Amino acid sequence: MIILQYIKFPLSAIKMWFEASAASYSFKEKIHIFFVLLSLRFKEIGGQKNTMIHQNIFGFNVYAYDYTTLLFLFREIFLSKDYFFKAKSQSPVVIDCGANIGMSVFFIKYLFPSAHITAFEPNPSAFELLKLNVERNQLQNVELINKAVSNDKKPIDFFVNEDKGTLLGSVRSDRGGNTKISIETVLLSDYIQQECELIKIDVEGAEWLILEDLKQNEQLLKNVNHFILEYHHKINHEPSRLTQFLGFFESRGYEYNIRAMYKNEGDFQDLILNFYRS
Repeated sequence: MIILQYIKFPLSAIKMWFEASAASYSFKEKIHIFFVLLSLRFKEIGGQKNTMIHQNIFGFNVYAYDYTTLLFLFREIFLSKDYFFKAKSQSPVVIDCGANIGMSVFFIKYLFPSAHITAFEPNPSAFELLKLNVERNQLQNVELINKAVSNDKKPIDFFVNEDKGTLLGSVRSDRGGNTKISIETVLLSDYIQQECELIKIDVEGAEWLILEDLKQNEQLLKNVNHFILEYHHKINHEPSRLTQFLGFFESRGYEYNIRAMYKNEGDFQDLILNFYRS
């Protein structure tokens, strides 16, 4: 099977070139993206998992536990540019809720090298890599917190996968794994007492807990210019309630854009919601 994948590799390379060339970057950056895709895919075929691996991505030496996860995160964050934003200064304050191994931190630092970032990641395996990535790349003005962002400060159950290479984790058992651990929590409202350019949220279904905190402290929203979050729509075919989420921000002066794709009626969807001050 592995030999067959190597035989098909030239065709994969052509597809990756079209993927890179379609990305909204300069030509020089597209060349780099192509070689990153090529390198990660070639190494992925080897099937190395749960051992420390690394890849140079836009000058950052990024560590992970397997190439499949690293390739997925690179595509999700750098190629899609879902977390792209315009800032008032070259040193914006950013809060990253659900930083995982730090690919979003690298992306923000690529856009704004002087950005001040507070990054939350509750998954112990992911946080280990997040800390390693920040330290090995000597990133400045990055604070790392191994806690979950929630609606109170009580310990909460958190579900992780035994295969740490997947880096799955959530306060919801249906979005995490089979192993339950207890983690500490924080309130987002405690971290937006002053102006914040961007709050990025990807918390695998726990965005409603964060919204509860914001509802109790909505006077602090005046300090936040952008929210970019991954909204998990219809997890396990739950009833739709997206309008409640949108309505909270819309009624408080935010405009928004939505990126969404689906194949079949009733599908679960990861929606990217970009709320901004007009």
